[in-house]
Amino acid sequence: MFYLLLTILANVAIFMAFRSFSKFSIKTFPAIITNYGVCVITGTLYTGFNHVTNELDTSSNWFYMAIGLGIVFVSTFYLMARTTQLRGVSVASVASKMSLAIPVVFSLFILKLGTNDLDIWNYVGIALAFVAILLVSRKKSSIHSKKQALTLSYIALPLAVFFLGGIIDTSLNYANHHFVTASTESVFPIFIFGFAFIIGLTVALIQGVKFRRKDILGGIYLGVPNYFSIYFQLKALSAFDNNGAILYPSLNIGIIIVSTLAAVVLFREKLSKANWLGVGLAIIVILLLSHQEILKAI
Repeated sequence: MFYLLLTILANVAIFMAFRSFSKFSIKTFPAIITNYGVCVITGTLYTGFNHVTNELDTSSNWFYMAIGLGIVFVSTFYLMARTTQLRGVSVASVASKMSLAIPVVFSLFILKLGTNDLDIWNYVGIALAFVAILLVSRKKSSIHSKKQALTLSYIALPLAVFFLGGIIDTSLNYANHHFVTASTESVFPIFIFGFAFIIGLTVALIQGVKFRRKDILGGIYLGVPNYFSIYFQLKALSAFDNNGAILYPSLNIGIIIVSTLAAVVLFREKLSKANWLGVGLAIIVILLLSHQEILKAI
């Protein structure tokens, strides 16, 4: 639970960083690229340069997965930004959070981890997690806004975010179960972000993207929690015996509860009755998913 809490806090810090981008007119793409470079520096300083070089094995399976994930990370962040701009924050939020369905299904039916330890209340909690996410993410539409038909072109971006987000969590779950060891848990994310930085910087140079001082600053305070969000997620997966069916609903619900309350306190956001109902349901979900551990503690 300790690493789960740290993962939640790191992700909430990322959310707060993104929220500040619009307030300070920070451009998303150059800030994201800078953030990946900062992730590499943060991870290297935390892990130690000698440890990174000692654990580097270009023939290992985790190294090749880091290359693939680097590509997916850049694509996902870019598509999330485009979805937010073209479809709205709520649509992007729901698409990214609902992607937990992919690692949950993968963990239950492919890896088949911890399925014998789950009871009916755990499954109810997993199902209610999706309801809580929808309720918390629901925003009131303007009375002047037109109802949007759900055409393929309209849902293409959210669907891409949904699948790519699910691929990231599923890949991390798979890699941590099969390839990543205790000595490479802190090194694996460094190379993921390293490849993401190389790809993103290459695209930026081709497109002639300008890096302003405040874009770089935004990338710096985004990059530090971003590295630890993946590192702590790997630690949390290990603590949960790589049971993504329990970890990912708990993680997403925890992020929703903390980030929503933080938005209310720090950004004076007003929540609707449906939003508050979602927060309350999210707390119930946490209790259902972790009731075995709670009973053991009692």
